[in-house]
Amino acid sequence: MDPETMRTIAQLARSRAERGSAAANRDGLERLGAERALRQLAADLDATAEEFERRPQNFRPRG
Repeated sequence: MDPETMRTIAQLARSRAERGSAAANRDGLERLGAERALRQLAADLDATAEEFERRPQNFRPRG
């Protein structure tokens, strides 16, 4: 996966966290847990994208 794709997915996770926190069909703890998980996923993807950009092309893992 390339860094731009990771950042796009991170942005989608952030927007879902913002939109999902207003859901009326879940209790506060469920909303808070989902929001935290999505924000953490976004942060992890951003960090991974930055790391991929710092590393030379020949050191990137295949997969």
